[in-house]
Amino acid sequence: MATSTALDPSQVLELRQYTLHSGQRDTLIELFDRCFVESQDELGMRVLGQFRDMDAPDRFVWLRGFADLPSRAAPLEAFYSGPVWQQHRDAANATMIDSDNVLLLRPVDPGAGFILPRARLAAVPDPGAFVLATIYLLRSAVDDAFVRWFDGRVSPVMAATGAPPLARFRTEYGANEFPRLPVREGEHAFVWFTSFASGSHHERHRAELARAAAWTRHLEPELVARCASPPHQLRLAPTARSLLRHAEPFGYTTHRRGDAHDFDFLAGDWRVVNRRLRVRNSGCTEWDEFPATSRAALHLGGVANVDELTISNRTCAGMTVRHFRLADQQWTIRWISARTGDIDPGVVGGFQGDRGEFYGEDLDDGRPVKVRFIWNRLGPDAARWEQSFSYDDGPWEINWIMEFTRAP
Repeated sequence: MATSTALDPSQVLELRQYTLHSGQRDTLIELFDRCFVESQDELGMRVLGQFRDMDAPDRFVWLRGFADLPSRAAPLEAFYSGPVWQQHRDAANATMIDSDNVLLLRPVDPGAGFILPRARLAAVPDPGAFVLATIYLLRSAVDDAFVRWFDGRVSPVMAATGAPPLARFRTEYGANEFPRLPVREGEHAFVWFTSFASGSHHERHRAELARAAAWTRHLEPELVARCASPPHQLRLAPTARSLLRHAEPFGYTTHRRGDAHDFDFLAGDWRVVNRRLRVRNSGCTEWDEFPATSRAALHLGGVANVDELTISNRTCAGMTVRHFRLADQQWTIRWISARTGDIDPGVVGGFQGDRGEFYGEDLDDGRPVKVRFIWNRLGPDAARWEQSFSYDDGPWEINWIMEFTRAP
């Protein structure tokens, strides 16, 4: 049975890279997983992931999260002055050459962090599976305009070539109030994460990305021009107790089940920011952005719901009808166009944790396509929806993204 997942609440993150003495990485990992996970979690910090760097045999990488910056110093003081670290610090420090390579980060927006399992279960990592962190050090601060550019133009290309971003972070510029642990300063970092089932999946992504005209002609040169140094990538193999690891999406052929209350969160009024690809299946990288409002209501005890999307001066307004078939434990979602009154064939699926995937088939300008909806619940007051098409069983192309914020 799949482990339930949720958006990690950490709004401050440490990306820590340790250089170790030769041959000492497994020694540190055994000690870390046995002694330093729960002992930090219990103090209000969260160990999100710990990894072997696949390209540096003497590098250990881990991620630690905090609720916010003001609450960071107290649990750090409690841990490093506490009995667990005091008992094991000499053994841990004996493995290390350097532990000061630390980026202090925060999500680019409140919902941009990791979706992680609620429970930490020890597991043998999937052979070959890994998490990929891409670090860009920009010439200037990572502002909201850059984030919109990345989400609207780069993320869809990455998703279409097999590397959908799992989380996105930017430098946290607040003061380091725990100077016993230095962090890198004076840098403007943008870091995003994805994952792969194997090295061959990663190579396939790289090959498809190299063939993507939008990336090679426009996006990559523009991104490189913004950087103060070449981008740096970390291929990270999770340890047995890492929360963050590769998790396969449902996939088109997987039997997808849900729950009758999957969409309870949607009831009420929402403000919506839409980003819609101007031309589909053409290599287009231009997006229209426009606001909307949505009102959703539950019916029949939650097994059906309806929401109406209102968009001023637009022809793409309409209504969504969802119903949950108890015999199959699956949702069917259908869109009704305000312009034509037509109802589409629908997509079918469900949620695992806070992520829902729904698949179907339709026609796009008379051409058969496979259709994918992805919903991410981002807490009680935010959500994200995206629509992708696959033509001739090719890669998924995201063509519509909607960011939901609950209206007052």
